[in-house]
Amino acid sequence: MPGLRKHRPNLSEIAYDELKEMILTGELAQGERIILEKMSEKLNLSITPLREALNKLAQDDLIRATPRSSYEVISLDSDDISDILDLREMLEIFALRTWGENLAQFPVQAFRDVFAKLKGTSNHRKFVETDIKFHEVIASLTKNRKLVKLYSYIRNPERLLMVPSAKIEGRMDQAIEEHQKILDAIQKKDLDLATKRLSAHIQKVKTLLLQIHKKPGAGIEHL
Repeated sequence: MPGLRKHRPNLSEIAYDELKEMILTGELAQGERIILEKMSEKLNLSITPLREALNKLAQDDLIRATPRSSYEVISLDSDDISDILDLREMLEIFALRTWGENLAQFPVQAFRDVFAKLKGTSNHRKFVETDIKFHEVIASLTKNRKLVKLYSYIRNPERLLMVPSAKIEGRMDQAIEEHQKILDAIQKKDLDLATKRLSAHIQKVKTLLLQIHKKPGAGIEHL
């Protein structure tokens, strides 16, 4: 439309997107130190937008600012994993229970279709995107306005763990089945069954991530 300008990302936004992608895909490993000069050369960006992007990623809890203005990717231990998944379970169960009549608004068929297309494939990135969206929808329709922001904050570090765990043989199809069972309960408007299955799914994820963490030499990389 005339008079409307499309938003063009500035250099710090470009740097933010590039760095976040590198972190979430494991190109930048947990605990890896980020050398500004080297990253500046790699991304062909100056130091200033890089620093701005890194500070924003630190607010997202994906980067840790260290003394002398250096940065490193966060590193999760078993306590972090337990804390994140326990909080996530509490928030999602609470959100689902506050839906009430809004449960009928859940896009059940849309998610059924996407998960069905993913079953038996090796499209791990698409599965992770769908998984994130599925659980974000559960959180998004709560009447508690503060929950969504808190939920987004705690899920950021968990995303470091997602792709590698989805690549475990048979796990993606198993997770799809777990999601389909939750959808079945939501479609029946059986809130007790939906929350029970949601809780079991999240606890399964927690167990899996803790098992990955305990494997010798297994730098956790993603669910």
